[in-house]
Amino acid sequence: MSDDTQSKELTLPDGEPWSHGFISKIAAQVSLPYKKPKDGTKEIVRRNGNLTVRYVSGADSLPYGRYPRLFELWACTMIKTGNECFDPETNTLRLGSTFREFLRMIGVNVGGKSLRTIKPQLERLFSCTYHITNNNGTETHIRNFVVARSAHIDWLRNEPQEHGLFENTVRLSQEYVDMLSDHPVPVDLKVISGLRKPMAIDVYWWLTKRVYGLHEQITI
Repeated sequence: MSDDTQSKELTLPDGEPWSHGFISKIAAQVSLPYKKPKDGTKEIVRRNGNLTVRYVSGADSLPYGRYPRLFELWACTMIKTGNECFDPETNTLRLGSTFREFLRMIGVNVGGKSLRTIKPQLERLFSCTYHITNNNGTETHIRNFVVARSAHIDWLRNEPQEHGLFENTVRLSQEYVDMLSDHPVPVDLKVISGLRKPMAIDVYWWLTKRVYGLHEQITI
């Protein structure tokens, strides 16, 4: 599969505020595990055409399922749109109420039970290392990086919002920010809100990217 997103900048479609978000072009081509890998596997390799991505766990498991995907969607959107919750000087994202409201907007019920599921998945994602290789036969491009340099997540304390919620931050690595910023793909958040399975999310993202690269009608 050719990577046509390198040839043009994809812009936010006209529509209602927050009707669309952004995903990285990498996420639109390869994906994290759908469920927890068996037998303690802490490394997987995904391939799509010339692209190879090796995900290596820095925690008890690789990140998997829906929530790491939704976080990357949110992070990419915040960075692309210049939202105030992202500080480009330090590459720090303030998770706080912005991330919670984003989850609610796409149909995720944010409560104690869901937060206990989301929190470890984000911890796994932030500790994960990406090894990206793009080899077209004549040129090879390699990028290796960890997702986050540091993070503080403490959503489960029973305290008022102003005392605890806004202390939740993650400082992303520059390489991860660069990956998210490199020709991201706009996606419809209303569609995302109707997709419950991680595989359905991946298929939608892949199809969306393919549409932007089409020059003629094809059958998939």
